[in-house]
Amino acid sequence: MTGSAVWSTNGGPVMPLKVGTVLFSGTTVITATNSTVDLVLGRSAGVVRVAESSTLSLDSLKLINTGADTKVEVQLELPDGEMYFNVNKLSKASRYEIKMPTGVAGIRGTKGNFNARPNSTKPRILLLEGTVILAHTTPSGQMVTLTMKAPPPVTFEPSEGVKEAAPAAVTVAVAQVDSATKSAPSPPQAPPPKTTTQPVEPVLSQH
Repeated sequence: MTGSAVWSTNGGPVMPLKVGTVLFSGTTVITATNSTVDLVLGRSAGVVRVAESSTLSLDSLKLINTGADTKVEVQLELPDGEMYFNVNKLSKASRYEIKMPTGVAGIRGTKGNFNARPNSTKPRILLLEGTVILAHTTPSGQMVTLTMKAPPPVTFEPSEGVKEAAPAAVTVAVAQVDSATKSAPSPPQAPPPKTTTQPVEPVLSQH
């Protein structure tokens, strides 16, 4: 964590965010100017960096250990600001979605950046690795679904569609993703397989 941030759960009191805080479903994190927060979502779901002046809601965070594999159900909402992510390869039954003002992105084994800042000149999505399935509203109001794959790195903007990412933008995204990943603590040893449903516990990490 750099700078400062606050958090609240289900409309409750707003509190300062500290390194090591455990967050659950229903939590909203808001970062200040010149501040970032890294959220470790666990062994299966990877790490998320919330960029400065951003709002990220943790709508749903669940792990289901079936014995054969771990099913992940993550739903995040980014109404404003930016987030960088490094999501591990997920089982076929898993679901990892990010809601933004103009659509919903499903990701699998993916690294990149989502941008929901109004009037931003940056692309809405920059994908470094993996796959993103995006359902979004076009400028004309039509709902369209498309699939992005990388490498090579690609970007998406509603008015331009998918195209090759600019090298300068890739450099920035790689640095942010790598920094967030390195800051994440090593996950604990997995327990013996059993069928359970439990919350994922995002832990704020120091970097």
